[in-house]
Amino acid sequence: MKITFHGGAREVGGSCVVVKTDDAKIALDYGIKVGERLSERLPKDLDMVIISHAHLDHSGALLSLVKTSTVVVGSEATREVTADLLLDLIKVQRMNGNKIPYSYRDVDKIRSLWWARDSVALPGMEVRLYPAGHVLGAKMIGIRAEGKDILYTGDFCLHNTDILEGSDLESLPKEPDALIIESTYGEKTRLNRSELLERLFTKINEAIDRKGNVLIPVFAFHRSQEIAKRIDQAMQDGDLQNYNAYIISKLAHKITGHFNRYKELLTEKIREQEKPFNYEHVEHLRRMEQIAEPAIVICTSGFGHAGASYRLLKEWTPNEDNSVIISSGYIPPESPLTAAKEKGELIENGDKVPVKANVEQIELSGHADQSELIKLIKTLKPKQTFLVHGDLEQAQTLSKKISHVTHVEIPEKKERFVV
Repeated sequence: MKITFHGGAREVGGSCVVVKTDDAKIALDYGIKVGERLSERLPKDLDMVIISHAHLDHSGALLSLVKTSTVVVGSEATREVTADLLLDLIKVQRMNGNKIPYSYRDVDKIRSLWWARDSVALPGMEVRLYPAGHVLGAKMIGIRAEGKDILYTGDFCLHNTDILEGSDLESLPKEPDALIIESTYGEKTRLNRSELLERLFTKINEAIDRKGNVLIPVFAFHRSQEIAKRIDQAMQDGDLQNYNAYIISKLAHKITGHFNRYKELLTEKIREQEKPFNYEHVEHLRRMEQIAEPAIVICTSGFGHAGASYRLLKEWTPNEDNSVIISSGYIPPESPLTAAKEKGELIENGDKVPVKANVEQIELSGHADQSELIKLIKTLKPKQTFLVHGDLEQAQTLSKKISHVTHVEIPEKKERFVV
């Protein structure tokens, strides 16, 4: 059994791992890198593609398979959200003037090729999916073939969040011959989630006391719903003062419907509510001009490089009464959020714009941190472990922590291994 790493090797984004036996060839995820154009770089001669979750760095290259009729497998929720994200991807590419050979009808073709199930069999191979935490519908992928077991985690977390339960270690196959695991936060250990939430509410309340604006850049899928639900509930419970609160994202608004539809995948507290993501204190706006300041605004893009978050970042950061709260742990080095946080300035048309607003990073991430990564590896005791979906430094730090438990590889792109 051969494993080839076509993407997500020593980098975050573009995840794609191909597993090949004498009888079958499958891809685990089929993603793009944030900001890159749709490409034809990934292999097409596949029997099946299995998608761990809907984020485009794991699913965004699926459009290149429309002419192959390759079967796609993943959860039903992942199928629906992936379709929405692919439609938006085509729209954004066209808006940016990029000519792409795909249409909205091609997204319908991907949906028609999608098998929503938790297990599937190919010649000489069995595939089983396990809840991964991380985001709505996310799965780990287990493969058994030629007497060997492989587990691919995709992105995962073990801790519970406000809306989603973490992955259950006891349900996962023990002592796999190969474990392919993310290393996004291979050298980071986060504070307890309750401490992070307390810090979030403190920072928002401080801005409210100053009568300032609060900008929270988010991803349209999962993070926007989680943050909006958290702020809405905090105002109901009195943890946050009542304040104008908005979410601006047509895509996020569309995806929120799936969270109500698939609420059985979320926590028991969420399942008990009839329409848990119909907010009482957070209003959906279609345009920035509808904002009544001062306000808390949750908006896309999550990396602050486009959309409402980029426009508000430029408008609000020169004012010291305002705040920017970054909820992601990973921010691309070229992101305006990185410049605002680390350099205290933005570059606009070649001119430097000083950032006087309070810029705070509170990592409410859906990824496993170092302690959770080590816990999974020590519990499963894999014979061999491949670290992917992480910068080289993150993977190297994690490798040192686990090398006494398992043989570790940090694969390069296109590198092939035999199990």
